[in-house]
Amino acid sequence: MRDEGDKKSWTDILEAAAAVAVVVAAFLFARQYRESLSDDEDLAPLSLTLEQEAAEVNATLPEMVSDGVRLDKTTAGPGNIFNYSYTVVDDEAARTLVGNEKKLTELKAQLQERVCLTMPQHRTSGTIIRYSLKDNKGETIADVSIDAGEC
Repeated sequence: MRDEGDKKSWTDILEAAAAVAVVVAAFLFARQYRESLSDDEDLAPLSLTLEQEAAEVNATLPEMVSDGVRLDKTTAGPGNIFNYSYTVVDDEAARTLVGNEKKLTELKAQLQERVCLTMPQHRTSGTIIRYSLKDNKGETIADVSIDAGEC
């Protein structure tokens, strides 16, 4: 019985991560299209572009991006880093990730794939995408950094 519960929790976590990636991808595709309509933004330094992106995303937050996962805020910097701060509000799902290297490795691989498939503007600019997942108490579950330039 316990294995079935753990399996369901892991499935829930993967579904939540996939939903997060879909939301981020939709936002980034819309942003890329908007940027293609304006030459002025192309001239802006990367740090300014990332700050503007964070401000745009933050205007809609906090937001439940999937069952049990809330995107709380985004930040730009330092340098070429774009940060996503999530809370895994499902305590059981959060517990299944803490200290579980296998699940964290699988999560990182999934996030790497999503960055490479859905964030072309970050690939060309060499942005590092950092995902921070915390539990309801604010304790860190995982910090995952993806170098979009390595896609």
